[in-house]
Amino acid sequence: MNKSLEQEISSMLPLFQPESIAIIGASSNPAKPSGQPLVALTSCGFKGQVYPVNPKYKTLLDLPCYPSLRDVPGKVDLAIIAVPAKLTLPALHDCATKGVKSVIIFTSGFAEVGPEGARLQQEIAFAAKEAGMRICGPNCMGIFSARNALMANFAITELPERVLVPDFLGFISQSGGFGAAIYEMIKDRGFGFSHFVSTGNEADLEFSHYLGYMALDPHTKVIGGYLEGVKDGQKFLQAADLALQHKKPVLLLKAGRYPVAARAAASHTGAMVGSEKVYNAVFKQKGIIRVESLEEFQVMLAVLAGGNLPRSNRTAILATSGGSGVMLADKCAHYGLEVVHLQEQTRAQLDDILPEFASSANPVDITSAIMTQPGLLEQCAEIVINDPNVDILITAFWAVHGDRSNLEQMIRVGKRAQKTVLNLVWGPEQVSREVINLLNEHLIPAAREADFSIKALSALAKYRQFTETRQQVPTGLPAIPPDAKQRASSILLGKPPGTSFSEYSAKQVLRAYGIPTTRESLASSPDEAVQAAEAIGYPVAMKIMSPDILHKTEAGGVILNVTSAGEVRECFDRIMANARAYKQDARLEGVLVQEMLPAGTEVIVGINRDPVFGSTVVAGLGGIFVEVLQDVALRVVPVSPADAAAMLEELRGAKVLKGLRGQPPADTKAVLDIILRVSRLAQDFPQIAELDINPLLVFPEGGGACAADALIITG
Repeated sequence: MNKSLEQEISSMLPLFQPESIAIIGASSNPAKPSGQPLVALTSCGFKGQVYPVNPKYKTLLDLPCYPSLRDVPGKVDLAIIAVPAKLTLPALHDCATKGVKSVIIFTSGFAEVGPEGARLQQEIAFAAKEAGMRICGPNCMGIFSARNALMANFAITELPERVLVPDFLGFISQSGGFGAAIYEMIKDRGFGFSHFVSTGNEADLEFSHYLGYMALDPHTKVIGGYLEGVKDGQKFLQAADLALQHKKPVLLLKAGRYPVAARAAASHTGAMVGSEKVYNAVFKQKGIIRVESLEEFQVMLAVLAGGNLPRSNRTAILATSGGSGVMLADKCAHYGLEVVHLQEQTRAQLDDILPEFASSANPVDITSAIMTQPGLLEQCAEIVINDPNVDILITAFWAVHGDRSNLEQMIRVGKRAQKTVLNLVWGPEQVSREVINLLNEHLIPAAREADFSIKALSALAKYRQFTETRQQVPTGLPAIPPDAKQRASSILLGKPPGTSFSEYSAKQVLRAYGIPTTRESLASSPDEAVQAAEAIGYPVAMKIMSPDILHKTEAGGVILNVTSAGEVRECFDRIMANARAYKQDARLEGVLVQEMLPAGTEVIVGINRDPVFGSTVVAGLGGIFVEVLQDVALRVVPVSPADAAAMLEELRGAKVLKGLRGQPPADTKAVLDIILRVSRLAQDFPQIAELDINPLLVFPEGGGACAADALIITG
């Protein structure tokens, strides 16, 4: 990991673990942001010193109140600034003079309100950097940490009375109000927060810093967040890597999926919102679970708090009616859970205790017999959960007023189970809610809504699979020629941004990195073209080479299957004439004479540059798959062998590569090798804005692949 991020995380300790706090602009009114932290810190047991600062008062809540920060007698680790925007910068200068190392700025009126506010925010960021201070905010609700009763915020003013799972969830929110609402909802379920952070405008510390801090924090087991956009993509990637290394699931509610939402997010936080495809790729690449709803989020937390992360997606359903079982099986298939065949021994054990009109096939229909056979639900659940084919058990039963039998049975099952058990409890809302709450009190996952629950289980199963398989995929990278960067530099460097490179130049760059390309020669006359064709061997392809004509076919600049010297001469003249007619001022390098390749599967591999995360590698199938279906996968650089393999697997047209309708499988190993070489090229030359290898012809297994055409544009 980049050491600078480690240093930045260590510089955040005074923010989360201060021994003394000054509140600039303090008041004793708990209804005001300036009063709430003072009231909460003094009433909730914060062990450090608290210094109210406000020239209007001599004392506040029996504490001495100081006219300015300079008058505070002791050192100050953390300052909370709760004064109007125009007074914020002077207050910050006072903090610098005092030697304060961390500051939380509640005040709004900065980048979120327009250019003048953005200018003032830049001044704040500069002042903090000069003084070596870390800032949370401005325009934020602050920070809460449970272990030291750090109530440095105006959203959370009391410690929770009931905590079933302490030191559990660290939550980061780019929306103060929405984040506070999520906190209340999760707190009511008894899930303990290690930290809650409202990031505000992120003038200094960003979402990624807090993610990295919680990844390293021993008192945080799961990290959640509401994210609108990332400012520094590389910091985010490094923080996500830390979470992976420390085996901490990251669950993010990511807003801005659609353009209208993205525009709203940008105006709300001033954050740069990058391409949604890139965000999705980053989440897949780093094992981040994208959460679509608060209901789904709560189910995930319940499963994680219970301690039994799904080992796989192999699922059994135990329902009290055939119809509900079939419906749940459909939903499992839709969201990616496999409804497995139960072993014969399992079915035999079920058949021994079920009535004749029940079904022991998965989904298991135990019928209404649970009303007349005490303990039947528990017995069936125990039998099914012990089946080696099953890693997830979903039970669905009706809550009946006054009947605690099913509830008590599933509490016992849940406490004994070493696998994931989720209870779907149906019935009148009030009754079912009571049963769900009682199950959750025992850390037995339970919910009413099937879609949210099954989707959550599927996401957790994929996360478990990701963390395991990424360790199993070979990590070796292809050997890049030692002079690759030097050879490519002679072509790419020294050109202004926006320079386009012809196919001939682009392929020279590819060959430098060991990427197979067609045999070819650039001809500046008909005679040279004939010499090249005879050296390569007929038939040949002929293409116009010009950095100003990127779409050669549209210009009439491509002729295939040229079979004789006379035809080569005629085609050379025709291609040059077509190019001049297409674009009179185009720079014409000549005509590329190229071998004709045998038939193969067309694939596209390339580079794009994202404004947030930098270079990305893109791969997909050619033809209709990319033109109409936009069936591509991408990952941010650097791409690992596991990433490359996942890219090909997630393509909708992946079956084409595996062989369809009697066609042999394509050489996917060659494609993976080229993806990794392109990733290295992108690493070495971040100034490449676009690279298209299109098509990359992939031959049957063992036959390799070859770049038939290529284009590079720098930015």
